[in-house]
Amino acid sequence: MKNITLSVLLALSGTASLPALAQTEPLLSGADMSVVSSEQQFSDAELDSMLAPIALYPDTLLSHILIAATYPLDVVAADRWRQSNQHLTPEQVENVLESVTWDPSVKALAPFTDLLNTMASDLEWLQQLGDSVLISEARVLDRVQVLRQHAHNTGNLVTNDYIEVEREREREREIIYIAPRQREVVYVPFYNPHVVYGNWWHATSPIYWHHRVSYHHHHNVFWAPRVRLSSFFYFGGLHWHNRYVVVHRQPVRHFYHGSPRKRAVSNGYQRWQHRSEHRRARYSSRVVHHAPARYTKHAQSKSRHSSVVRTTTSPRNHLAVTKREISANTSRALQANRLSGKKEAAVNVHRDKLRNTTPRKHKLETTAQLKQTKQSRLSPSREATLQKLKQSRSERLSPVSAKTAKTQRITSAKSERLARVDNSFRTQRQTSTVPARQSKAVKTYNERRAPQQLKTQRESSKVSRQISNKVSRNVASPSKAPQRSVIQSKRSVSSKQMVRH
Repeated sequence: MKNITLSVLLALSGTASLPALAQTEPLLSGADMSVVSSEQQFSDAELDSMLAPIALYPDTLLSHILIAATYPLDVVAADRWRQSNQHLTPEQVENVLESVTWDPSVKALAPFTDLLNTMASDLEWLQQLGDSVLISEARVLDRVQVLRQHAHNTGNLVTNDYIEVEREREREREIIYIAPRQREVVYVPFYNPHVVYGNWWHATSPIYWHHRVSYHHHHNVFWAPRVRLSSFFYFGGLHWHNRYVVVHRQPVRHFYHGSPRKRAVSNGYQRWQHRSEHRRARYSSRVVHHAPARYTKHAQSKSRHSSVVRTTTSPRNHLAVTKREISANTSRALQANRLSGKKEAAVNVHRDKLRNTTPRKHKLETTAQLKQTKQSRLSPSREATLQKLKQSRSERLSPVSAKTAKTQRITSAKSERLARVDNSFRTQRQTSTVPARQSKAVKTYNERRAPQQLKTQRESSKVSRQISNKVSRNVASPSKAPQRSVIQSKRSVSSKQMVRH
């Protein structure tokens, strides 16, 4: 019985407290939200310490820093690129970055190597500055004027060889303008806030940016080496009367050498608008709660699974029902998270496979083709390999027969070569060139023999004439002696002719 009464009392106390908790949850989300968001706002001390290292920069350079702080990923990418391309001059950097998709203010800061590196190395400061600009430009520019007023009161903000300082009275407040002394050349100052601004008036200490030893020291300020820029650098400015950043509608073609007070009052300038689609990063809770409504839709908020507790009339079963519902809700939430994680992993894997299939196939095909071509070049034909194997086997089995086979092959090759030479010689003799050569030889022989025949003919004719004369004489006086002489003469002539022939 005691256990039953205790359970009933616990159930009644639970039913009385649970509706109270259900009623207070929406009140916390609605009423106390303003308290939480007010605590998230930057105080004047935080803004002053945040703006201390850049408040004394020229107005144009300061406007580029404020705009670039709202795009932190572009600043980091520009710093990494600049660190790997330090050999480029500022003019070359401007020409190279024309086609890059970074914000124009980030491109304008790319020639300032040390300044860009300092901004990108302190990501917390960069995010806080960008958030404060998105929340309220007017408040940021007000604190900049406060810091400049302190530096002017201490005597550290005056016109010198590097900057030109002008003051203007506007109703109850004073505006201080800072511009480069030479519009083509910009010097970046580095200074100690405790020295330049005097005694610091906040409990939080200001941010101090370190500088290189080689910087030139002048009037409590260290000046970086000059950076020569074109007129395109002066597309941004600060409208101090209305406290917002302005940009020029078209690229500036010529340098402006007038007073810096009229720089942002020109008709060619319009108010700068932050591009939320170009940020490439989610906004912080400060920007979501305090900035204009156009930044909230791009913020990534975590989904909270709220479980609604249902009360029943029976007090005994109330605790069991609530426990079951809570356990069911938690198990569902865990299952949903697991399934969502698995689905996302599967989708990512499938996406990676789709991305990598085509190049992988192409790569495999190309490698296979290269292997085939290499094998076709290096590996011999099938017949040649078989012949080599047979020769090596025969040499291993019978070395003497292999030598004899080798000699037979050499002799057969020689005999074939000789047969070819003989056949070619025969074919040449059978051609028309051989009779021509023979006829030519006969002709030359006949030409040499012709004068000898003529000579013999002349001698024979002479001898015949002599014989005829003698015969005629003998006829006139016949005797035996002359006949004998004639016969002898004929014999001698015939013998001479036979010898010559």
